[in-house]
Amino acid sequence: MELTDREKQILKYIVEDFVETAAPVSSRNLVKRHNLPYSPATVRNVMMDLEERGLISQPHVSAGRIPTDLGYRVYVDELMSVESLSRQERRKVLENLRRVSRDVEQILQRASQVLGEISHQLGIVLLPRFYEGVFDRLELVPISEHRTLLVLKIRSGLVKTIMLELDFEISRQTLEQTARILNERLHGLTLGEIKRTIDERLRSVSGGHPSLIQYFKKSADYVFDFEDWEDFYFGGTRHILRQPEFSNTQHLSEIMEFLEDRRTIVQFLDRPVRERRVRVLIGRENPVRYLRHCSVVTSSYRIGEVHGVIGVIGPTRMDYPRIVSIVNYMSRAISEIVTN
Repeated sequence: MELTDREKQILKYIVEDFVETAAPVSSRNLVKRHNLPYSPATVRNVMMDLEERGLISQPHVSAGRIPTDLGYRVYVDELMSVESLSRQERRKVLENLRRVSRDVEQILQRASQVLGEISHQLGIVLLPRFYEGVFDRLELVPISEHRTLLVLKIRSGLVKTIMLELDFEISRQTLEQTARILNERLHGLTLGEIKRTIDERLRSVSGGHPSLIQYFKKSADYVFDFEDWEDFYFGGTRHILRQPEFSNTQHLSEIMEFLEDRRTIVQFLDRPVRERRVRVLIGRENPVRYLRHCSVVTSSYRIGEVHGVIGVIGPTRMDYPRIVSIVNYMSRAISEIVTN
């Protein structure tokens, strides 16, 4: 949208003042607060032009103006300046993520909480599509006479452990031989490929323990499945509910319905996001009706061959430069911490 420099300046101030105060912005306050070289009457004329173009609206006859979804879109695309998080904030993110453990699931759960805390909105993390992960290797560790610990690793760094209760005895040497055969036959395949083709992959196996080989053939859907993990985590519910927009019972009801609809959340977030790019959906741009009064800022993160999505959900009156900066840094931090 073609705007004059004066229109851009006024629209930018309207958005930023409304985000900060949650109150409609008047021409007199704009002139006074920003020491503008224009009279309030001149600013009112510019505001009328912006209103005619659908960028701002007047909620009441005697009130100032507030941005529309389109106004926020022009602001995000053309007017805002995104600055990096402070060193202190970056340190806080890294320390919080490193503190939990080396367990990927716990790191991602904590990431959603940190997103909510530092954004004062709702932080959400969609876990990766694990079936796309590439199998690295497995280890079989004898625990007792009939118990063996299975340690399954995929290249992304994810690890899954299963305690196998076996109704037959097996020596350490045979366990190691069986693990070696499985690794040779399955290495480099995705978990999805293993589940679909394991009968063929383990056909005519010579060596190893036949009963254990048979166990893997029969139990592949369970053994090579990370899908029993949560689909996503979210944190910061108390922060988003403190926003004045959610004193409106209809808006509150819509966001709560969204959070209870797991399938809709996964379908909404699990759409192609160009790696390392932040995407901003504003108000009615969101395809989910529950979010028509919200904005959603998302980016992807990568763990080896698999990727997931992180994001922040809040009212359209959000500090877009800061939220974009937070989401962008968090996506890089998750990838760095899990990989290293």
